[in-house]
Amino acid sequence: MNTFADTNWLEALYFEPERQDKVGQGRRAIVQRRMKNHSGPLIISHVVLLEARNVFGRLSGSPNPEQWQHLVSDFNGRIFVDTMNWDLLRRQTHQIFERFSHKAAIGTFDATLIASAQLAGGRRILSFDERLKAIATCLGLEVFPELASDGKAFLSQLKA
Repeated sequence: MNTFADTNWLEALYFEPERQDKVGQGRRAIVQRRMKNHSGPLIISHVVLLEARNVFGRLSGSPNPEQWQHLVSDFNGRIFVDTMNWDLLRRQTHQIFERFSHKAAIGTFDATLIASAQLAGGRRILSFDERLKAIATCLGLEVFPELASDGKAFLSQLKA
């Protein structure tokens, strides 16, 4: 199955959280278990790549983070960066807006990221963002980890 990774998944994959960061430690453990049990490459889009570059610099405090270099070295092996057609991305994102924007406040970046996952052939999204996962679920994509209670509540709002 084509598996698409969100930026927060990449963060947990490439950054070792501080000991006191229980959320980060939990995410890291989930990512490590999932990656150990599923050996296929992850798909990301240029949208995720842009966000990851920003987040990796912020988290590392470095203009050229070691974690970024590690991510780049994993291209075409562990990570596949989908080539994108920006016109198609815009149209696909507009369709998501047409379906949901009148029902709930959805993030522009979340909608664009999901549209990029769809265009890349993603069938499952790896993410810790409950709102993004709720939108993806509503569009028929599988998500991992499964939706938590706040994601399920947002999904109900989207389906209303």
